[in-house]
Amino acid sequence: MSDVFVRAAQQAGIAYTADPNGAEQDGVFYNQVTQRGARRESASTAFLNPVKRRPNLTVLTHATVRRIVVRDGRAVAVEYHHNGRKRTVKATREIILSAGAINSPRILMLSGIGDRTELGEVGINPVHHLPGVGKNLHDQLEVFLTARVNQPITYDGQDRWHRAALHAIQYGLYRTGPATATVSEAGAFLRSDEAVRSPDIQLHMQPAFVVWHEGTSKIQRLPGHGVTILACNTRPRSRGEVRLNSADPDDAPAVNPNYLADPDDMRIALAGFKWIRRILETPAFAAYIEGELMPGKKVTSDDEICDYIRRTGGTDYHPVGTCKMGNDDTAVVDDQLRVHGLDGLRVIDASIMPSIISGNTQAPAYMIGEKGAAMIIADAH
Repeated sequence: MSDVFVRAAQQAGIAYTADPNGAEQDGVFYNQVTQRGARRESASTAFLNPVKRRPNLTVLTHATVRRIVVRDGRAVAVEYHHNGRKRTVKATREIILSAGAINSPRILMLSGIGDRTELGEVGINPVHHLPGVGKNLHDQLEVFLTARVNQPITYDGQDRWHRAALHAIQYGLYRTGPATATVSEAGAFLRSDEAVRSPDIQLHMQPAFVVWHEGTSKIQRLPGHGVTILACNTRPRSRGEVRLNSADPDDAPAVNPNYLADPDDMRIALAGFKWIRRILETPAFAAYIEGELMPGKKVTSDDEICDYIRRTGGTDYHPVGTCKMGNDDTAVVDDQLRVHGLDGLRVIDASIMPSIISGNTQAPAYMIGEKGAAMIIADAH
C-alpha cells in the first residue's frame, strides 16, 4: 500500500524525490528512518549504550527531578526523588536540562525560573524572572482521512497472536517482514500555495487504520483493513504555552498548544486535507479502495471539512519552542544554549527552537544535542 501511495501521488501531480533531505524537498518519497540491522536505532542505543560503562557517567532510572537549586544567580544542584527518598546532586561545572519542550520549562518553573507573576499565582517563590519560559509552544497539527481497503494487505490485525508469532519467526530467521516496519513508510512534502517559498505541508502514509478517539490521544481500533493518510502544517503560526497547575512537582503541567488560533493554519490544514482526497481518488488507489471512511464523502464543503479538522485534528508529536533561543524579551537561552541571566545552566533539547523546522523534529533534536555537547566541551577546554 505504500507503493500504491507513491504511484498515486505521482498521478496526482506530485513529483518523486529520492531524498527529501537533499537538494529537492518537494515531492513524494519513501521515508528515511533510524534503523540499523533491521532494528530501531534510538538516542539510547546510538549515543548512550556505547559509553554507559564510562566511570564518569551514572545513569539513574525511575528518578524524578523536583527542581534545580539556584543560589546567588548560579544553578548549583538538582533535587530529585529516587526510590521514595529525596536526594540532591551538586554541580561543580554546570547543569544540563534536556527534558523536552514540555518538561524542560516545567522543571525551570518548579525551580522558580519563569514569569514571576505566574509563579507567584501557584505558590512558587521566584528566584529568576524569565517571562519566556513555557511560552512560544508550537506543534504541527495533523489532520487525517481513512479509507477501507478490499484486501488484507495492511498492518491491521498483524498483532494477533498467530500472525505475530509468524512475524517473530520471520524476523528471528531473516530480519525481514512486518516486525521490521516503521508503519509510516512513505510521505510527501507539498505547498499549500505556489507563492510559499518552500513546502509547508507534509503527508504521512499509514497502511493501517490510525484513528484517534475524538478529543483524546487514544487510538481507536476499527474492524477490517484500511489506510490512513495524514497531513500536517510544517510551519504553524499559532503559539501556545506550558504553565504549572500548582507547585507540586507530581502535578502534570497545563499544556495549551492553541492549535488553529491563527486563521492561516486552518487554510493550510484545509489544503492538506484536499491533497489527501485528491491522492485517494487516483487510478492507483482505485483497485484497492472500497470507500472513504472518515470523514466520508458526505463531508464536502469547506465549512464541513474545517469542522471535521477541529474535531479530529491531533498532535504530530513535534512540540518545540518553550525555552527558545534568542536575545529578545521572550528568549530563554542564548546562542550557546545558556539560560539568560543565570550561570551554570543550559537547556539542550527541541524546546530551544525559536520556530519549528519544516519537517520531523527527531533528527534536529539529535543535532541540537550534538551541537550542545560540542559547546560544553569547548567551554571546558
